[in-house]
Amino acid sequence: MDWLLFGSIVSINLFIYHHWVYPKFLQYYAKSRPADGRVDTFQSRNYLSNDVDRALPIITIVMPVFNEAKHLGAKLSNLLMLDYPADKLNVVLGFDGCTDDSVAIAKAYLTQYQLHNVNLELDITEDNHGKVHVINKLLMRYKMTSDILVLSDVSALISIDAMQIFAYRMAEEGVGVVTGDYQLYDHGSKGEAHYWNYQRNIRRAESITGSIIGPPGALYAIKAALFEEIPVDTINDDFVFPMLLVSRGYRAVLDERISIIEMEATNQTGDFSRRTRIGAGNVQQVLRLRGLFSFQHGLTGFNFFSGKFLRTLMPFNLLALFVFTAFLTNSNSTVIANTAWFLWLGQCCLYGGSALGLLFDAAPVKQPWASLYYIAAGYMASFYGGIRYIFGLDRGTWIKINTEQATSNFQKKSVVIPKRFSDIVISIVGLVIFIPMVPFIALAIKFNSEGPIFYRQLRVGEIRNDYVEVFMLIKFRTMGVECESKSGPVWAQKQDSRVTSVGRFLRKTRIDELPQLINVLLGDMAIVGPRPERPVFCGKLEEKIPYYLERTNGVRPGITGLAQISQGADTCLEDVQNKLYWDHTYALSLTSFTRWLKADVMIILRTFLTMVKFKGN
Repeated sequence: MDWLLFGSIVSINLFIYHHWVYPKFLQYYAKSRPADGRVDTFQSRNYLSNDVDRALPIITIVMPVFNEAKHLGAKLSNLLMLDYPADKLNVVLGFDGCTDDSVAIAKAYLTQYQLHNVNLELDITEDNHGKVHVINKLLMRYKMTSDILVLSDVSALISIDAMQIFAYRMAEEGVGVVTGDYQLYDHGSKGEAHYWNYQRNIRRAESITGSIIGPPGALYAIKAALFEEIPVDTINDDFVFPMLLVSRGYRAVLDERISIIEMEATNQTGDFSRRTRIGAGNVQQVLRLRGLFSFQHGLTGFNFFSGKFLRTLMPFNLLALFVFTAFLTNSNSTVIANTAWFLWLGQCCLYGGSALGLLFDAAPVKQPWASLYYIAAGYMASFYGGIRYIFGLDRGTWIKINTEQATSNFQKKSVVIPKRFSDIVISIVGLVIFIPMVPFIALAIKFNSEGPIFYRQLRVGEIRNDYVEVFMLIKFRTMGVECESKSGPVWAQKQDSRVTSVGRFLRKTRIDELPQLINVLLGDMAIVGPRPERPVFCGKLEEKIPYYLERTNGVRPGITGLAQISQGADTCLEDVQNKLYWDHTYALSLTSFTRWLKADVMIILRTFLTMVKFKGN
């Protein structure tokens, strides 16, 4: 127990140090640090040409673009209003396999830039190679013809004198990176707003005491001569590019006169995905920039350890604390055991509540719960991202879903693996609960009508680019024997005379579907997915409804699904057309772990309610 107690104390102290002691120390040190005596002589040119313009450096603004039609027009208008000599400014857009109207929007601005004598260049590639590839290519191209290289996101608007301030600060000795004050136009939650204010205060103090540890990727400038390419698999490129210069002894400074306004609003799903990727990048960058731990970097190295390294370590530290306190609840010491119980239950409530909030988009709005939720959800995302990177599942590429990916290969491993795992677990648990009921259901079916207990029927399963799966679906028989011998295959009706009295009960409660758990175990079906259709109907429906077969392209059909809970049984062609919308909507949820989990939980819960309320078809 001694080592468990020691580990818990270390974990708690690391958490307190990283989140409270280090920021307070840093801010206190920054306030008590004597001024360097430098007089600020910066004066804005106010759009008036003067003799000083000739001495200003040549600046090239580089923006990677991947499907940015939403914000590109506003960004190009923003850059056109920058107060900087036109002959000293270049704007370069690197289009990386865009599939929206981004290129067309940029071309529409060429004339306006020409009228203002600002050089606007479009580097267009049809294939997607990734953001880092675009940055490496363009910055190497303009390195020799520029004095300062500026990287900016399309979704971030910047103050009109930003380039002048970049030029002014870059003239300082030892400065290699300059950035500005990053703010969100619209905070996704109060927790996010509190977090970014916390980060802004830390960045200010870091800039005063040494170098900021990672400028915001929305806008930062580097001395062109210092640029070096980085590996194309780099995840957090906006951290690695500038920090490589810091590792070489140059300073990265923050100038609050430069305003950076992020226009892209966040939501919980998008924020979780973003922070998952940052979590993977944090592990990668700590490994690649481990040289910053050296004592030769002084306070910057201390900041790197206390800030970025501990932030990367923190999800794993909190997991260790959770395990340690769980074991300490069995301690012989009443004080230790009670304290451990309090801490462990508190963590269970925090993580469980945060997981439910993520699942149902229900973030708390009151403090301190909003901040606690944001921290907990962020560390969940970081842990998930870190594990993905450690096991080689995360790649540093700017992902583009092409035509082939949009059909059979659009799902990520982070969805495919847990979805199949959950299918197996749920089907096993379901069969264990369901098997004792089989003899009673079998007797009821036998006494009610002649024929077999189970009904087997050929259905179309998952469709791939090179083959179509078919399988024998298993259900409890709910209709009379040979009910389609004269009419042939027909759709079910609302008051179908072919259904037996026992079969009507089985359909109302959805119990007739439970034998399909065997199909799930065999890999023919999933718990949640599109309804499996008969081959005889598939051919006819594909002729009348475009893209009908795509509903199971890369997706296993399910016992239940979004279409099944949103609409009744198919009775006509219009019903099938309406269900197609729900099936494709569900398929889109499979592109993200969070969206998939949320969708499946919701569908399963609603299916269960349908069963207990006898509302099945």
